[in-house]
Amino acid sequence: MQPISLTGNQASAKDNAGKPLKSYVWEKFPDHYHILAFNYGSIFPVSPGQATQAYINYTSVAVGTGVQQSEVFKGTAKNGFANRMWSMGADYESIWNEKNDIVLGIGGFKNVGGDGGFYFHGGYRYVLNLGSVSLKPGLDYYALRGSNHIGDIDNKQRDLYFDGFYSEAQFIVSHTNTYTDDEGNTYDETTYSTYNTDRVEVKYRRRAKALQPLLEASGHWRRLSVSAELGYMIQIQQKSTLTFDQIDDYFRERNEVGTMTMRKNGVLTGPRFSIMIGLIL
Repeated sequence: MQPISLTGNQASAKDNAGKPLKSYVWEKFPDHYHILAFNYGSIFPVSPGQATQAYINYTSVAVGTGVQQSEVFKGTAKNGFANRMWSMGADYESIWNEKNDIVLGIGGFKNVGGDGGFYFHGGYRYVLNLGSVSLKPGLDYYALRGSNHIGDIDNKQRDLYFDGFYSEAQFIVSHTNTYTDDEGNTYDETTYSTYNTDRVEVKYRRRAKALQPLLEASGHWRRLSVSAELGYMIQIQQKSTLTFDQIDDYFRERNEVGTMTMRKNGVLTGPRFSIMIGLIL
Protein backbone atom coordinates (compact mmCIF):
# COMPACT_ATOMS: atom_id res chain seq x y z
CA MET A 1 0.00 0.00 0.00
CA GLN A 2 1.58 3.28 -1.15
CA PRO A 3 1.45 6.51 0.88
CA ILE A 4 -0.69 9.36 -0.46
CA SER A 5 0.80 12.89 -0.49
CA LEU A 6 -1.48 15.77 0.51
CA THR A 7 1.14 18.46 -0.06
CA GLY A 8 -0.30 19.67 -3.37
CA ASN A 9 -3.89 19.90 -2.03
CA GLN A 10 -2.78 21.70 1.11
CA ALA A 11 -0.85 24.26 -0.93
CA SER A 12 -3.84 24.84 -3.19
CA ALA A 13 -6.14 25.34 -0.20
CA LYS A 14 -3.73 27.88 1.27
CA ASP A 15 -3.61 29.80 -2.03
CA ASN A 16 -7.40 29.92 -2.25
CA ALA A 17 -7.67 31.05 1.36
CA GLY A 18 -5.34 33.96 0.66
CA LYS A 19 -7.26 35.20 -2.39
CA PRO A 20 -9.86 38.00 -1.96
CA LEU A 21 -13.47 37.16 -2.71
CA LYS A 22 -14.28 38.25 -6.26
CA SER A 23 -17.43 38.19 -8.30
CA TYR A 24 -17.29 36.43 -11.63
CA VAL A 25 -18.16 39.85 -13.10
CA TRP A 26 -14.59 41.00 -12.48
CA GLU A 27 -13.27 37.86 -14.10
CA LYS A 28 -15.24 38.72 -17.23
CA PHE A 29 -14.77 42.50 -16.99
CA PRO A 30 -11.43 42.96 -15.17
CA ASP A 31 -11.14 46.76 -15.62
CA HIS A 32 -14.66 48.15 -15.49
CA TYR A 33 -18.27 47.46 -16.39
CA HIS A 34 -21.57 49.32 -16.66
CA ILE A 35 -25.14 48.63 -15.57
CA LEU A 36 -28.35 50.00 -17.07
CA ALA A 37 -31.14 49.43 -14.54
CA PHE A 38 -34.82 50.04 -13.84
CA ASN A 39 -35.33 51.71 -10.46
CA TYR A 40 -38.50 51.64 -8.35
CA GLY A 41 -38.59 53.18 -4.89
CA SER A 42 -40.68 54.72 -2.12
CA ILE A 43 -39.92 57.78 0.01
CA PHE A 44 -41.50 58.26 3.44
CA PRO A 45 -41.22 61.97 4.45
CA VAL A 46 -41.46 62.40 8.24
CA SER A 47 -43.03 65.88 7.86
CA PRO A 48 -45.05 65.66 4.64
CA GLY A 49 -47.16 68.83 4.96
CA GLN A 50 -50.69 69.18 3.65
CA ALA A 51 -52.74 70.62 0.81
CA THR A 52 -52.71 74.42 0.66
CA GLN A 53 -55.75 76.59 0.00
CA ALA A 54 -55.05 79.45 -2.43
CA TYR A 55 -57.14 82.65 -2.19
CA ILE A 56 -56.12 85.20 -4.85
CA ASN A 57 -57.76 88.62 -5.11
CA TYR A 58 -57.87 90.22 -8.55
CA THR A 59 -59.80 92.85 -10.54
CA SER A 60 -61.45 92.17 -13.89
CA VAL A 61 -62.11 94.93 -16.45
CA ALA A 62 -64.50 94.16 -19.32
CA VAL A 63 -63.16 94.99 -22.79
CA GLY A 64 -65.24 97.73 -24.43
CA THR A 65 -67.41 98.76 -21.49
CA GLY A 66 -64.58 99.14 -18.96
CA VAL A 67 -66.75 97.79 -16.13
CA GLN A 68 -64.59 96.76 -13.17
CA GLN A 69 -65.32 93.98 -10.75
CA SER A 70 -63.39 92.65 -7.73
CA GLU A 71 -63.17 88.86 -7.66
CA VAL A 72 -61.48 86.06 -5.68
CA PHE A 73 -59.95 82.90 -7.10
CA LYS A 74 -60.12 79.87 -4.79
CA GLY A 75 -58.19 76.70 -5.41
CA THR A 76 -56.48 73.82 -3.65
CA ALA A 77 -52.83 72.99 -4.25
CA LYS A 78 -52.23 69.29 -3.69
CA ASN A 79 -48.72 70.14 -2.61
CA GLY A 80 -48.19 68.15 0.55
CA PHE A 81 -45.50 65.48 0.41
CA ALA A 82 -47.52 62.35 1.16
CA ASN A 83 -46.17 60.02 3.84
CA ARG A 84 -45.43 57.64 0.98
CA MET A 85 -44.45 58.84 -2.45
CA TRP A 86 -43.20 56.51 -5.14
CA SER A 87 -40.51 57.07 -7.74
CA MET A 88 -39.70 55.20 -10.92
CA GLY A 89 -36.88 55.70 -13.40
CA ALA A 90 -33.68 54.51 -15.05
CA ASP A 91 -30.18 54.35 -13.53
CA TYR A 92 -26.81 54.12 -15.22
CA GLU A 93 -23.88 52.81 -13.17
CA SER A 94 -20.20 52.79 -14.04
CA ILE A 95 -17.99 50.59 -11.82
CA TRP A 96 -14.19 50.53 -12.12
CA ASN A 97 -11.16 49.28 -10.18
CA GLU A 98 -13.52 47.00 -8.22
CA LYS A 99 -14.07 49.73 -5.62
CA ASN A 100 -15.66 52.78 -7.28
CA ASP A 101 -19.24 53.17 -8.50
CA ILE A 102 -20.70 56.33 -10.10
CA VAL A 103 -24.50 56.43 -10.53
CA LEU A 104 -26.66 58.77 -12.64
CA GLY A 105 -30.44 58.50 -12.94
CA ILE A 106 -33.61 60.20 -14.11
CA GLY A 107 -37.27 59.38 -13.56
CA GLY A 108 -40.63 60.47 -12.29
CA PHE A 109 -42.25 60.64 -8.89
CA LYS A 110 -45.83 60.83 -7.65
CA ASN A 111 -47.26 61.70 -4.28
CA VAL A 112 -50.21 59.64 -3.08
CA GLY A 113 -52.93 62.28 -3.56
CA GLY A 114 -50.35 65.01 -4.17
CA ASP A 115 -48.24 66.55 -6.89
CA GLY A 116 -46.06 64.66 -9.32
CA GLY A 117 -43.05 65.45 -11.47
CA PHE A 118 -39.58 64.30 -12.41
CA TYR A 119 -36.23 63.95 -10.69
CA PHE A 120 -32.53 63.70 -11.42
CA HIS A 121 -29.99 62.09 -9.15
CA GLY A 122 -26.29 61.36 -9.14
CA GLY A 123 -23.94 59.88 -6.58
CA TYR A 124 -20.98 57.75 -5.58
CA ARG A 125 -20.71 54.33 -3.90
CA TYR A 126 -17.69 52.56 -2.46
CA VAL A 127 -17.85 48.87 -3.40
CA LEU A 128 -17.15 46.16 -0.81
CA ASN A 129 -16.86 42.87 -2.71
CA LEU A 130 -18.16 39.78 -0.90
CA GLY A 131 -17.97 37.31 -3.74
CA SER A 132 -21.14 37.26 -5.83
CA VAL A 133 -22.66 39.92 -3.55
CA SER A 134 -21.34 43.41 -2.89
CA LEU A 135 -22.19 46.12 -0.35
CA LYS A 136 -22.03 49.75 -1.44
CA PRO A 137 -22.17 52.59 1.10
CA GLY A 138 -22.59 55.92 -0.69
CA LEU A 139 -24.14 59.36 -1.03
CA ASP A 140 -26.65 60.64 -3.63
CA TYR A 141 -27.78 64.12 -4.65
CA TYR A 142 -31.43 64.53 -5.72
CA ALA A 143 -33.11 67.37 -7.60
CA LEU A 144 -36.91 67.11 -7.87
CA ARG A 145 -39.41 69.28 -9.72
CA GLY A 146 -43.14 68.77 -9.27
CA SER A 147 -46.34 70.55 -10.27
CA ASN A 148 -50.10 70.24 -10.29
CA HIS A 149 -53.01 72.12 -11.78
CA ILE A 150 -54.96 74.23 -9.28
CA GLY A 151 -57.62 75.84 -11.44
CA ASP A 152 -58.48 78.35 -14.17
CA ILE A 153 -59.67 81.96 -14.25
CA ASP A 154 -61.97 83.16 -17.04
CA ASN A 155 -60.12 85.71 -19.19
CA LYS A 156 -62.40 86.00 -22.23
CA GLN A 157 -63.05 89.58 -23.37
CA ARG A 158 -61.67 91.08 -20.18
CA ASP A 159 -58.39 92.13 -18.61
CA LEU A 160 -57.33 90.73 -15.24
CA TYR A 161 -55.20 92.64 -12.72
CA PHE A 162 -53.39 90.75 -9.98
CA ASP A 163 -50.98 91.93 -7.33
CA GLY A 164 -47.89 92.86 -9.34
CA PHE A 165 -48.92 91.70 -12.83
CA TYR A 166 -51.89 91.57 -15.20
CA SER A 167 -53.35 89.44 -17.99
CA GLU A 168 -54.89 91.12 -21.02
CA ALA A 169 -57.65 89.74 -23.24
CA GLN A 170 -55.00 89.07 -25.91
CA PHE A 171 -51.35 88.08 -25.81
CA ILE A 172 -48.48 88.03 -28.29
CA VAL A 173 -46.12 85.10 -28.86
CA SER A 174 -42.90 85.41 -30.88
CA HIS A 175 -41.31 82.60 -32.90
CA THR A 176 -37.76 82.81 -34.30
CA ASN A 177 -36.68 80.64 -37.21
CA THR A 178 -33.19 80.33 -38.74
CA TYR A 179 -32.84 80.23 -42.53
CA THR A 180 -29.92 79.62 -44.90
CA ASP A 181 -29.75 81.33 -48.31
CA ASP A 182 -28.24 79.96 -51.50
CA GLU A 183 -24.82 81.38 -50.64
CA GLY A 184 -24.70 79.60 -47.28
CA ASN A 185 -25.41 82.67 -45.14
CA THR A 186 -27.72 82.16 -42.17
CA TYR A 187 -30.16 84.67 -40.77
CA ASP A 188 -32.93 84.73 -38.18
CA GLU A 189 -36.50 85.75 -38.83
CA THR A 190 -38.87 86.52 -35.95
CA THR A 191 -42.64 86.48 -36.37
CA TYR A 192 -45.19 87.77 -33.86
CA SER A 193 -48.66 86.24 -33.52
CA THR A 194 -51.60 87.53 -31.48
CA TYR A 195 -53.87 85.11 -29.62
CA ASN A 196 -57.06 85.47 -27.61
CA THR A 197 -56.78 84.69 -23.91
CA ASP A 198 -59.52 82.21 -23.04
CA ARG A 199 -58.34 81.57 -19.49
CA VAL A 200 -55.49 81.95 -17.06
CA GLU A 201 -54.17 78.60 -15.89
CA VAL A 202 -52.99 78.54 -12.28
CA LYS A 203 -50.37 75.91 -11.44
CA TYR A 204 -48.42 75.01 -8.36
CA ARG A 205 -44.74 74.26 -8.87
CA ARG A 206 -42.13 73.08 -6.41
CA ARG A 207 -38.42 72.45 -6.66
CA ALA A 208 -36.59 70.54 -3.97
CA LYS A 209 -33.01 69.40 -3.48
CA ALA A 210 -31.88 66.65 -1.13
CA LEU A 211 -28.91 64.51 -0.12
CA GLN A 212 -29.26 60.80 0.60
CA PRO A 213 -26.71 58.70 2.56
CA LEU A 214 -27.39 55.08 1.61
CA LEU A 215 -26.35 51.44 1.70
CA GLU A 216 -26.88 49.28 -1.39
CA ALA A 217 -26.65 45.50 -1.60
CA SER A 218 -26.05 44.16 -5.10
CA GLY A 219 -25.85 40.69 -6.62
CA HIS A 220 -25.24 39.37 -10.13
CA TRP A 221 -26.27 36.35 -12.14
CA ARG A 222 -24.77 36.15 -15.62
CA ARG A 223 -25.60 39.60 -17.06
CA LEU A 224 -28.48 40.24 -14.68
CA SER A 225 -27.93 42.65 -11.78
CA VAL A 226 -30.33 42.94 -8.83
CA SER A 227 -29.89 45.52 -6.07
CA ALA A 228 -31.74 46.78 -3.00
CA GLU A 229 -31.05 50.20 -1.54
CA LEU A 230 -31.89 51.74 1.84
CA GLY A 231 -31.20 55.41 2.46
CA TYR A 232 -32.31 58.52 4.31
CA MET A 233 -33.14 61.65 2.31
CA ILE A 234 -32.25 65.02 3.84
CA GLN A 235 -33.81 68.09 2.19
CA ILE A 236 -31.38 70.97 1.70
CA GLN A 237 -33.53 73.37 -0.33
CA GLN A 238 -37.14 73.94 -1.43
CA LYS A 239 -38.86 76.63 -3.50
CA SER A 240 -42.61 76.81 -4.17
CA THR A 241 -44.44 79.13 -6.57
CA LEU A 242 -47.79 79.68 -8.22
CA THR A 243 -47.54 80.32 -11.96
CA PHE A 244 -50.13 82.10 -14.11
CA ASP A 245 -50.24 81.23 -17.84
CA GLN A 246 -52.46 82.80 -20.50
CA ILE A 247 -54.08 80.06 -22.60
CA ASP A 248 -55.59 80.12 -26.09
CA ASP A 249 -57.51 76.84 -26.18
CA TYR A 250 -58.13 76.82 -29.94
CA PHE A 251 -54.50 77.25 -31.02
CA ARG A 252 -53.12 75.64 -27.83
CA GLU A 253 -50.75 78.50 -27.20
CA ARG A 254 -49.64 79.72 -23.79
CA ASN A 255 -47.75 82.62 -22.28
CA GLU A 256 -46.58 83.02 -18.68
CA VAL A 257 -47.64 86.37 -17.20
CA GLY A 258 -46.63 86.11 -13.56
CA THR A 259 -45.65 84.09 -10.50
CA MET A 260 -46.30 84.21 -6.76
CA THR A 261 -43.95 82.77 -4.15
CA MET A 262 -45.51 80.42 -1.61
CA ARG A 263 -44.28 79.38 1.81
CA LYS A 264 -42.57 76.04 2.22
CA ASN A 265 -45.01 73.20 2.78
CA GLY A 266 -43.68 69.88 3.97
CA VAL A 267 -40.08 68.70 4.10
CA LEU A 268 -38.59 66.02 1.83
CA THR A 269 -36.69 64.35 4.68
CA GLY A 270 -37.18 60.70 5.57
CA PRO A 271 -36.25 57.10 4.76
CA ARG A 272 -36.20 55.81 1.18
CA PHE A 273 -36.17 52.22 -0.08
CA SER A 274 -35.74 51.11 -3.67
CA ILE A 275 -34.98 48.07 -5.82
CA MET A 276 -33.04 48.02 -9.07
CA ILE A 277 -33.06 45.38 -11.81
CA GLY A 278 -30.55 45.88 -14.58
CA LEU A 279 -28.41 44.52 -17.36
CA ILE A 280 -24.60 44.41 -17.21
CA LEU A 281 -23.16 46.06 -20.31
